[in-house]
Amino acid sequence: MMYDPPEPNKDPSSFFAAGRQASQEGLYDKAIAAYINGLRLAPETVDAHIELRLMALRRKEAGGAGPTEQEISRYTKGKTALDLMLGAEYLLAKDPTHLPYAEQLLRAAVAGGFKKTATWIADLIFLANNRAQRPSVRIYYLLKDAYTAIGAHDRAISACKKALKLNPDDKSLLRQLQEFQRQQLSSGLEQEDRDGLEGPLEKGGLVIPQETVASNTQASPEDTAFAAASLFFAKAADAAASGNYDYAIDLYIEGLRRAPEAVEEGHLPLARLALQRQAKGAKGPGVLEKARLWRARTPLDQMLAAEYLYAKDPSELSYAEAMLKAAVAGGFVKTADWIANLIFQTNNALPRPSFQVYVLLKDAYKSIGQLDKAVAACQRAMKLRPEDAALAEEFKNLSAELTVARGKYDTSKDFRGSIKDAERQAVLYGQDRIVKTEDWRRMAVEQARKAYNADPDLPKNILNLAASLSDLQTVEAEDEAIEILEQASKRLKDYSFKHRAGQIRIKQLNRLLREAKTELEKAPDDPEKKARVEQLTRQLHDFELDYYREAVQNYPTDLKLKYEYAIRLAKDGLYDQAIPLFQEAQKDPARRIAAMNQVGLSFMAKGWLNDAADVFNNALGEVEIKDDQMGKELRYNLACAYQQLGQTEKALEIFRKIAQQDYSYKDVSARIEALRKV
Repeated sequence: MMYDPPEPNKDPSSFFAAGRQASQEGLYDKAIAAYINGLRLAPETVDAHIELRLMALRRKEAGGAGPTEQEISRYTKGKTALDLMLGAEYLLAKDPTHLPYAEQLLRAAVAGGFKKTATWIADLIFLANNRAQRPSVRIYYLLKDAYTAIGAHDRAISACKKALKLNPDDKSLLRQLQEFQRQQLSSGLEQEDRDGLEGPLEKGGLVIPQETVASNTQASPEDTAFAAASLFFAKAADAAASGNYDYAIDLYIEGLRRAPEAVEEGHLPLARLALQRQAKGAKGPGVLEKARLWRARTPLDQMLAAEYLYAKDPSELSYAEAMLKAAVAGGFVKTADWIANLIFQTNNALPRPSFQVYVLLKDAYKSIGQLDKAVAACQRAMKLRPEDAALAEEFKNLSAELTVARGKYDTSKDFRGSIKDAERQAVLYGQDRIVKTEDWRRMAVEQARKAYNADPDLPKNILNLAASLSDLQTVEAEDEAIEILEQASKRLKDYSFKHRAGQIRIKQLNRLLREAKTELEKAPDDPEKKARVEQLTRQLHDFELDYYREAVQNYPTDLKLKYEYAIRLAKDGLYDQAIPLFQEAQKDPARRIAAMNQVGLSFMAKGWLNDAADVFNNALGEVEIKDDQMGKELRYNLACAYQQLGQTEKALEIFRKIAQQDYSYKDVSARIEALRKV
């Protein structure tokens, strides 16, 4: 449900009363609209903000759905600070654990001068960040700036202190803290101890035990270690960006020695770096480097030694296995879960999966309490050795343990309940989903179908059943999911369901096309297999073109959809239709440079070479790192434009610079040779 702005002469208290009444009746979406309308008339009514917040939490506990794509598109934009603030609060009410909405609300409140509201939401974010397992230094910087802007200097000092605990080497921040304290002393004010924010705890609408907040006033040894590790991770990222991969590996390993469980900050980027390094043709570990593993004594040393070798040779699965064994032995549960998931995926993808690896995974998952994954690994091992009676008995026992434990899992709260970065949640949760057992998926479908049959018009039930069916990854199940969504779209006159159906169809066609290409690689001269690939390629192309065209019509402000639609149009040579969409997509900061690049390519395809060169130059002026992938792409395209214009010297100079950085990039070396002969 979306809300419409109220008449300006209305009494805001009447809307708040209507919101309370609707909330008591369980009509939460109606309540949200009422509160937002009231706050439009009286935006500094903090009690109403708090009531809306509490109601949003009750709505989430009752299974309320998050905001639709249409709502997100509509309410992340606005003409005024008040529009932006209320749009963010509307989205936060629909998804009260999504921190970016709270951040957007805070920025808009500060920009609009709504000091009471800004103070309330800033305090709420402060508390949420304090109690997070790993508080975000970026959030503390945001809070410091927000509190400063609204004159809450005592709170700004607290945010500074928190940030300095995580980033003690920030000299600029230290000077700012000293200036805050000097100003406070000179004004005769006595600083309150705001590290725990006890006052806001009573007013902020969050039910947090007092001892939980108080425990965050001092940095724990883990916090200090992680702050130290973060410095190594930051230096490692810089080294990797400059192509100094071996030095970056050393830095990541040193950071992980201080924070062995830093999966997202250390292990994941190191794994990505390893693949980049391998793609550049770098050598594997030498004999002396391999000896590290055998000399290591403690589980931590063994884990890091194995990870070092794996970073040098990510195709050697035995290093990952050694890392997993050490992580389990050392009790590094998060790291063990991450590397086990990676090994599971790799072994599954092999033409001849290893029985011993599945047994290792089964034991590792069991040791760290991941019984559903242990069952999945055991299942895979049984398929390879169905005659193994001992394994069959263990599978039976593990399945029984899992059945008993599931009730506990259903009531437990894991990290997904905390307010954390959405991109990071998606990466980790996506890994968790990879190793769901077939039985688990079937059970999820049955549960979702029961709820759907009880109320087939409830959006949550429709989407859950469709998602569960899609998770089975069979054509029959996916087709049923698509049919359910399309029927709901017609019945409820809501395009968002059809939009979701289209996403499932695209995913299905991509999977079928990958499978067909794999089969064709096995028999490249088979005419039937060639025809199958061609048919699926055409089918995917035609469907995507229609899907994005209709999506843009229904979500005219969604810049991501416009960009994707334009990509398809450009591939078909429909540049006159694609260029205006790419130009609109430039308003999206996440796609601005990519969209400019596509405009330049479209101009080149039309023969507008001078215009293309201008666009590429403008885009390069906005790229912060000229040597990253996008910067390299832009420079290459600019050089191609110059080459076609006959400006040989300019083209050659750019191609030479690219080759000095990445000799194997596209056809740079051949173009240099050709230009030098001109």
